[in-house]
Amino acid sequence: MPATPPLRDVFVVDDDAFMVATMTAMLARLGEFTVHGYTDARAAFAAIRDRARASDLVILDINMPDIDGLAFFRQLADVGYQGCLALCSGESDAMLRTTAQLARAYGLRVNGSLPKPPSLELLRALLGGCASGAPPHARRRERTQEELLAAIDAGEIFCEYQPKVELAGGTLRGVEALVRWRHEADGVIPPADFIEMAERRGAISPLTRRVFDLAVAQQAAWKRQGLDILVSINASVLDLGDLDFPDFLKRCTARHGVDPAAIVIEVTESGLARDERVLTEVLTRLRLRRFQISIDDFGNGYSTLAKLRDLVFDEIKIDRGFTHGAATYERRAAIFHASVDVGRRLGMKVVAEGVEDRADWDFSRLNGADLAQGNFIARPLGADALVVWHDTWMRRHAAPAEVG
Repeated sequence: MPATPPLRDVFVVDDDAFMVATMTAMLARLGEFTVHGYTDARAAFAAIRDRARASDLVILDINMPDIDGLAFFRQLADVGYQGCLALCSGESDAMLRTTAQLARAYGLRVNGSLPKPPSLELLRALLGGCASGAPPHARRRERTQEELLAAIDAGEIFCEYQPKVELAGGTLRGVEALVRWRHEADGVIPPADFIEMAERRGAISPLTRRVFDLAVAQQAAWKRQGLDILVSINASVLDLGDLDFPDFLKRCTARHGVDPAAIVIEVTESGLARDERVLTEVLTRLRLRRFQISIDDFGNGYSTLAKLRDLVFDEIKIDRGFTHGAATYERRAAIFHASVDVGRRLGMKVVAEGVEDRADWDFSRLNGADLAQGNFIARPLGADALVVWHDTWMRRHAAPAEVG
């Protein structure tokens, strides 16, 4: 990935002339770049529009009378702006976080938010973060259907496994299988570079079947080693529309000698919005065959409460966006609590996804979740590495307070 070039130009866009002058003077003390101050959002956009360089920074007021900050950064995204973006406002922290999330959804590189007036230290930290970041357009290319199908045939698809542990005692209860692609020339290709393409191009079914075969075989191998744990595997929304899918899974577990109850099918919440008749039939047949069903990314989808009313699920996974930072952010905590309450009342296990630090672990443990998953516990691991991790984890883990 190419290094980000040093900053060349910084644009301050704010309808308050005093604020523009103040920030311009402060920035002039902090680096060898040119500062451009604008109180007119249209003029500022015209100056930036034809550049779209990775060496620029825009510090943007989100509440302006002519073009507000949301319209401004949407236009930046439309012209392919590759530089840094920082939001500066007197609005609430919640409003700044929401606005930053929207800007990132447009593919912009948001490097921070600043209160009004910002301090010299905050501006210096912002500039440092901008200099060390990488533009979102530096991703590797999306792969083709033909490449993926060839990779499946060549055995280049493999799985890593992320542990799911009990919050109350630290015991390993399961893992989530995460697909990877080991390319001869390009190394390990992340799923973001091929999953969406596979769904669009009709290659998701052979990929899903390969992943299930690998993960079910691995569950059997671990059990022979004395490690009897659940293995969770993601099902594409397209798999849920395939009436043969439950029969395939039953044949797969039978071939490897695995109890279907040891396999958890993770269904993304948005996947529950598909054709109700087919979805209900597929999920019901999976339950009849004794597979467990989990709702993944709970809180991030659509019309889920009706599905919870009509279908039987074993597990609910609270989306990481409501777990990570919930100890600090009130709105995330409120959604976390509501999700736990729904899971408890319906007799489901509750998994806190995205446990990234000790604060997330403590919050999840003290607020009713049963299991935790995230980088604080372990990053995704190869099958052999997971066994080594488990031995180390259990030796270290005498009580919840000692985790980490």
